[in-house]
Amino acid sequence: MKVSYISETYLTNRSAQSIHVVKMCDAFSKKNKLTLLLPKNDIKFTKIKKEFMLTSKNKFLIKPLLNKKISNFFHRLYFGFKVSKFLLKNDQDLIITRSFISSFFLSTRRIKHIFEIHSEFKGLTKLLMINLNFINSIYVKKVIFISKALKNKFKILDKSKSIVLHDAVDMDNFASIKINKNKTIKNLAYVGSFHKGKGVELVCELARRFKNLNFNIFGDSLGRHYPKLSNLKFRGYIKYNQVPKKLYSSDILLLPSAKIQFGRSNSVNISNYNSPLKMFDYLASGKIIVASKLDGICEVLKHKYNSIITGGFEINDWENSINSILKNNYDLNLIRQNSIKTAKNYTWEKRVKIITNLKYN
Repeated sequence: MKVSYISETYLTNRSAQSIHVVKMCDAFSKKNKLTLLLPKNDIKFTKIKKEFMLTSKNKFLIKPLLNKKISNFFHRLYFGFKVSKFLLKNDQDLIITRSFISSFFLSTRRIKHIFEIHSEFKGLTKLLMINLNFINSIYVKKVIFISKALKNKFKILDKSKSIVLHDAVDMDNFASIKINKNKTIKNLAYVGSFHKGKGVELVCELARRFKNLNFNIFGDSLGRHYPKLSNLKFRGYIKYNQVPKKLYSSDILLLPSAKIQFGRSNSVNISNYNSPLKMFDYLASGKIIVASKLDGICEVLKHKYNSIITGGFEINDWENSINSILKNNYDLNLIRQNSIKTAKNYTWEKRVKIITNLKYN
């Protein structure tokens, strides 16, 4: 099967979106001929394979259509136009896009495709896809949502066209990870972004309250300043191929998320429907996860089954959860085992298999 995957990201921008895109392409390429359409590519495939821990024996093709990064709305328009022009000349069996502008152009040119949505629409996106109803175009064959909570926000969409597929993980990336049955809890870690609502400040406060535990934070600090504590270390951004090792060296993995939470966009609150990619890496590592009680997260994480879910975002709730773990109030070995079991249900290959089996014509 010939597949084209469309994204406006670029592969050196340190975003979860880039990891998602590359991992999807890797999974598709195991049984299909995959072309990734991007505005620009500034990294060699050998480096992509190493940094993103690709496991397919087949190389997928990367086709840059602009040779420059998208920096404004007009670039996005031009990219969408170039995508549709390219696909008019190159027949594909399956087209999937995360770019709403590309979906718009594909629809106007009567090209069938699948549209994947990871956040709400605002501004012009909302006008085109919702108000003008392009999301229900007969050429948008299926719409993939990252969580049930996000799907519920799109009341206008024909229900027969939608499907929920959370993010995923490649279990082969964690093949050397073994369940650590040591009951001693010493090292806690947070891996991810420092954007508003992601909970880095909460982790800092936990470090202040648990002086006998070590807290490691991995990610780009965005130039922000945080308290200096002897048991709190900011390790900086790490490439994806370092993530499994860092998770394995931890005992508890923290997934704090406020009810108001932003990603790269400062105008869209993603808290209740977000399904973080790192959550599946956390699960695959077989460690104890402590997470916020939010709709998107709790579609996958279940309290005392594969994680510990806190009652809220307040520091006292988190302190109580950590104390309960330290006091062995939970069956930690069972939670670790169920964590890995859950991860095996959310792999990139299974996600791709579902997509390729969709009724497309």
